[in-house]
Amino acid sequence: MPTLAEIFPDPQALLALNPEELAGLLIEIPDGLLFDRLKAQVSPGPDGSGYATGWVLGDVQSALAAALSWLETQGIVVRDPNCLTVYSRTRKGRAIRSHSDLEAFRKGTLPLDLLQQSLADKVYHLFLRGDQDQAVFQAFKEVEVIVRKAANAKGAGYPDDLVGTTLMRRAFNCENGPLTYMSLVASEREAELHLFSGAIGHGKNPPSHRDVNISRQEAARLIVFASHLLAIVEQRSM
Repeated sequence: MPTLAEIFPDPQALLALNPEELAGLLIEIPDGLLFDRLKAQVSPGPDGSGYATGWVLGDVQSALAAALSWLETQGIVVRDPNCLTVYSRTRKGRAIRSHSDLEAFRKGTLPLDLLQQSLADKVYHLFLRGDQDQAVFQAFKEVEVIVRKAANAKGAGYPDDLVGTTLMRRAFNCENGPLTYMSLVASEREAELHLFSGAIGHGKNPPSHRDVNISRQEAARLIVFASHLLAIVEQRSM
């Protein structure tokens, strides 16, 4: 296996990679999880290998550290408590052996910055441990709960047993729904009603009734969609 300096004769090519892109290479090379050995691969050698000392070498080492840090934050590797420059794969990480495996994993990453905080607190740990169907169910249950609370704050008086699509159709009723913007044209009010009732029917009902095999990528998309719905309700609560 060639060294990093041999793979990237021009260090600028390595520095052009994002941390997650460089991480995809590190998990494929034998010493990719040993920071000291990675530094040795790019440091100047007696035979002229490696990169020249100076800011370029420092930037390369920082890029390698960032790639390993990204793997760590994703729960793919963990530091050896006896030697913090050595990383080992977690149980999750052992299933990721190649760049293509990591790319598939990345597509199923849940972006915390796109989630309402209340939603992140309730679903992120479920998603990380691989319980995708429960994470999706919990996300849309949160939509259901917040819709009821927001409607009741406007005097709707909905009981706790008013749930699912029935709740959404009342809360976003085109003529008198407490969460409906009457300033919208009729077709837009109707579309919003269908958006919420359809979302609950699609996202919450299946995992609440049976085991559903939801991929990480699909679960991430659905949870972000649930967060978008919560943001709409939050606007209507003002």
